[in-house]
Amino acid sequence: MRIVCEATLSPEIKIRRAAFECLVAISSTYYEKLAQYIQDIFTITAKAVKEDEEPVALQAIEFWSSICDEEIDILEEYAGEFSGDSEIPCFYFIKQALPFLVPMLLETLLKQEEDQDQDEGAWNIAMAGGTCLGLVARTVGDDIVPLVMPFIQENITKPDWRQREAATYAFGSILEGPSPEKLVPLVNMALSFMLNALTNDPNNHVKDTTAWTLGRMFEFLHGSALDTPIINQGNCQQIISVLLQSMKDVPNVAEKACGALYFLAQGFEDAGSASSPLTPFFQEIVQSLLTVTHREDTGESRLRTAAYEALNEVVRCSNDDTAPMVAQLVTVIMTELHQTLENQNVSSDDRQNELQGLLCGCLQVIIQKLGSSEPTKLHLMQYADQIMGLFLRVFASRSATAHEEAMLAIGALAYATGPEFVKYMQEFYRYLEMGLQNFEDYQ
Repeated sequence: MRIVCEATLSPEIKIRRAAFECLVAISSTYYEKLAQYIQDIFTITAKAVKEDEEPVALQAIEFWSSICDEEIDILEEYAGEFSGDSEIPCFYFIKQALPFLVPMLLETLLKQEEDQDQDEGAWNIAMAGGTCLGLVARTVGDDIVPLVMPFIQENITKPDWRQREAATYAFGSILEGPSPEKLVPLVNMALSFMLNALTNDPNNHVKDTTAWTLGRMFEFLHGSALDTPIINQGNCQQIISVLLQSMKDVPNVAEKACGALYFLAQGFEDAGSASSPLTPFFQEIVQSLLTVTHREDTGESRLRTAAYEALNEVVRCSNDDTAPMVAQLVTVIMTELHQTLENQNVSSDDRQNELQGLLCGCLQVIIQKLGSSEPTKLHLMQYADQIMGLFLRVFASRSATAHEEAMLAIGALAYATGPEFVKYMQEFYRYLEMGLQNFEDYQ
């Protein structure tokens, strides 16, 4: 350990980086032996994060992320109760380092790059710091909130976009881990501010992070399990209106807005047949998402995939009131799938294959929804032949992704149609047999 720690101070950047990489490996392999070194390691990692070049600083942050991973695993495995003969006790390194670690990580959030939202593979100090902050929140829970809130309150309205974005990123990062009792009051205060920022902030970086943070709010603090819902009849319309408007924004912002809508819908999944606050807006939401899937710039991010994922979740979480509108979607998605198959006769590319997979996945969700009750199942049955015909045509293409989605969708159709599915078996069997023989393609 002494040699590794000394190597972090080498004049050669490659050696410093390799030394921190060794520390990361040691943190996960020899966690239980770190207690006597942890104070020194904090000192050298803090120095590297503040002063060293980015490749070294990233590894220094990664050390603390790795410690978080270890402690999260231990706390989950032992549920926080350790007896004297526990195999690997938790040393609570993160809890002990919290007053020093959190300020260091918050400072990294201000080191954004101008174009980081445009590159899906981007990874920099700000992103690493935010990821680590999220892991710290999961490790220590409520204890992180009072350490982060002053930073958020100080920077969220500053003229410099970097400060506004860093504050928003900090808030989004701590939404998993602390208790709902601690977070719900803060989210209730922040929600209207976030919606306003998503609509009116002049900077796309801030809007991107704001939409992501809203998605995190809905993912972790929205649903029937919570005593105090953050979404109600009073604010639901504004939330939906802002998200649908943001889906017309630049691709990276629109993608995050689709993600937020996904979690918004998911939170109403347990409503059952009872009326959902989303019901009055169902048609508008579906139409907006379909419009997004046809945007010319969907290739610039995961936008089209995010739109279909949100559409699937909105359908999955819909209730009896919107069943007729779900039924209308069958022909819309069938037409789209038919069009991709026709286009494939002219040219075949990865984007076309990806779209086929997304459409098959969407049909699967619609089939499952309509097949779950007798009245809607009758509507589905009248299209079963055409749907199966389209799925069989997908198998004639060469896209493994589309094949996988089509196979899952056929499974849903078989379940919905019951004994009547037998009429498709003669033609379907050869593809089924082929899939079983070529299982390696799908692993």
